Amino acid sequence: MTELTRRLVDFIQENLVQDGDDITVDETTPLLTSGLLDSLRTARLLNFLRKDVGVPVPAAKLESENFQDVTTIVALVRELESV
Repeated sequence: MTELTRRLVDFIQENLVQDGDDITVDETTPLLTSGLLDSLRTARLLNFLRKDVGVPVPAAKLESENFQDVTTIVALVRELESV
């Protein structure tokens, strides 16, 4: 697991999983179909990516296929870093 993957998994587990939810996040946990990402949580995730990871996500990349799981988010971040 890369450092970015670990940071994202930790952030999602600690900040987006609600108390009482019996979900353990890993890099393949489905974030959309599990209900972990709604509009508010997505905004928190985008803020984390911008402030803590240093990669702002442009509106054109706010598509569901880029946020299926941590693996797809890492791929998006890598793509944006190379631009």
